[in-house]
Amino acid sequence: MPGLKENLNCPRRMVVFAVFDIIDKMGGEYERTMSGDIKAKMNVLGKTSQYAFAVTEVTSETSILHISLLQTMELLTEEEKQLAILYLLDSVLYHINEVQVFKKREEH
Repeated sequence: MPGLKENLNCPRRMVVFAVFDIIDKMGGEYERTMSGDIKAKMNVLGKTSQYAFAVTEVTSETSILHISLLQTMELLTEEEKQLAILYLLDSVLYHINEVQVFKKREEH
């Protein structure tokens, strides 16, 4: 199944919480754990599928986010699969950016 990975300049913990926040915002179903893959059943772009999110710590301030499509519940083209994963990646990255901007404003 298709997947993406992205190197991020933020701690693993921040990325994990961002993933949970995005799953919650999108009404996804998951079991909350702080270690191992986060598996979630979600409706992305109008189609329900199961995704896996994994966050690997590189250093205390950098991490790698992996997003994979595990199982489709509805028929998806290869393009729709890639688009759904990219949408999730962009959503997590945008959320992390919002949190970082908010933190900077509070510091000043």
